[in-house]
Amino acid sequence: MEAKYFIFLGATLVFIPVASWFGIRYRWAERAIVAAAFFSTSYLIDINLVSMEQYRGDTRGFEFGVTDWMIISLIIIMIRSPRWQNRTLKLFPPNSAPIMMYMGVALLSAITAYVGIYSGFGLFKLVRAIAVYWVAYNYLRNEEDLEFFLWILAAIVFMEFILTLKQRATGIYRAQGSTPHSNTLALYINMINMIFMSFVLNDGRKHWRRYVYLAVLGMGTLIVLATFSRGALVMMVGCYGLVIAISLARTPKARKFLMVGIMMLAAIPVAAVVLPSIVHRFLTAPVDAEESRHQANEAAYAMANNHIFGVGINNYSHVINETAYSRFIPFEGDRGIVHNIYLLHACEMGWLGMLVFMVMIGNGMWLGIRQLFSRTDDPPSWMALGIVIGMLSLWIQSLLEWAFRQTYLTVEYFMLAGFLAAMPRVVAATRKQKRKRLIATLLLAQAAQAPRPVAPAST
Repeated sequence: MEAKYFIFLGATLVFIPVASWFGIRYRWAERAIVAAAFFSTSYLIDINLVSMEQYRGDTRGFEFGVTDWMIISLIIIMIRSPRWQNRTLKLFPPNSAPIMMYMGVALLSAITAYVGIYSGFGLFKLVRAIAVYWVAYNYLRNEEDLEFFLWILAAIVFMEFILTLKQRATGIYRAQGSTPHSNTLALYINMINMIFMSFVLNDGRKHWRRYVYLAVLGMGTLIVLATFSRGALVMMVGCYGLVIAISLARTPKARKFLMVGIMMLAAIPVAAVVLPSIVHRFLTAPVDAEESRHQANEAAYAMANNHIFGVGINNYSHVINETAYSRFIPFEGDRGIVHNIYLLHACEMGWLGMLVFMVMIGNGMWLGIRQLFSRTDDPPSWMALGIVIGMLSLWIQSLLEWAFRQTYLTVEYFMLAGFLAAMPRVVAATRKQKRKRLIATLLLAQAAQAPRPVAPAST
C-alpha cells in the first residue's frame, strides 16, 4: 500500500473525532463543519481505495474523501450534541422508500454482476451520497438554515467562477472548473443557477441580498457559457424561461416584469460577445459522436433485454469491451459508457432498475411540486421552485449524458433532494415562529393599553 493511503487514513482517524468534539461543544464549530461539508461537494478531495484507474466505468475505486469526513462528523454531532436533544432526527426521511428500493435493485444487480468489485465501487458511492441526503434533510429546519445554505451555494458559484476565469485566461477553450469535465461543470452549476433565478425574481424584500443573488446568477450564467456545453446552454435558456413563467403565473407583480426586462437588457451585450463562439461550437460539433451514442444505446438495449437485473451496476464499460457485446461498437475508442442515464440504468440494473430509478427521481421532484401548489410566496417555495427546475434540467439533459453517475452530480443531486424534502418542515417552523411573534405583539399591545393603577392622593 502506498504512503498516501496511510497518510489519508491517519488524517481520517484524527479529523473525525476532533471535528466531532468541537461540533458537539460549540455551535460555531458545528456551523463551520456544515459549511465545509456542503461546500466540499463542489471540490471533491477523494482517494480511491482499491483503485482501478484504467477502468472506463463511472467509478474506479472505493472513493472516500474530505466530504465524507465532514458528513460523518455531522452525523455524530447531530446524534450526540445537547443542542440536538430536542430535535427529532428522522432515520427515514421523505422519499426513503424509493431510495431504498433503488439501492435494493442495485444490490441485486451487483450480486449477478460480471465483475462484482466494479459494482462494489458504484454501491459505495451511492451509500456516500445517501448519507449526504440524510444530513441535508435532517439539518435544514427553518429559514435561517435555508439562508445559510444559500450562502454556501453562492460561495460554490463564486469559487467556480474564479476557477473558470483562471482557466480561460490560460487558454483553456472549454472551462471545467473543479470538475473533471466541462459538461459536468455546466450541469452542476445549472442546477444552482435555477435556485438563484427563482430568488432574484421572487424575493421582493428590500435588502442588499437581492444584489448578491443577481451577482451570483450572473456568474453562474457566465460559467455555463464558458463550458460551451451545447446541451447545458439550451437547458439553461429554456429552464430560465420556465422559472420566469412559473414565477409570473404564481404571483404576477410589476417588480418581476421589471427584473425580467433588466436581465434581458443585460444579456444583450453578453450575447453579442459570446454568440459567435457558441454558434461555431454548434456548427463544428463532431458528427461521429452522434453515431457512437446510437451504437452505445443499441448495446444497452441488448444488455437490458438479456439480463433481468442487468449486467451489474458500473459494469457496462467492462461488458462492452470484454464480451460479445463489443460487436455493437466496432471502434474500441467509443466503448466507454452509455450517454443516456436511463438506458445506462436499464443495461446495468435491468428494466426494473430503470423504472425504480425513475420512481425515485420522480417522487423527489413531486415533493417540490407539492410545495409550489401550496401557493405560498416565501423563501421555501422559492427554493423549491429553483430546485425542481434545476433537477428538470438535469433529467432532460441526462437523455444525452450519464450525469447522475458522475460523483460530483450524484452528491449534488442528493444534497438538493434533501433540501427539497425538508421544505414542508421549514414552512411549518416559519408559521410557528410567525404565530409566536404575533402573540407576543398582541400581548405587548394589550399590556400597553391596560389602565395603570392611579397613585393615591397625598394628604
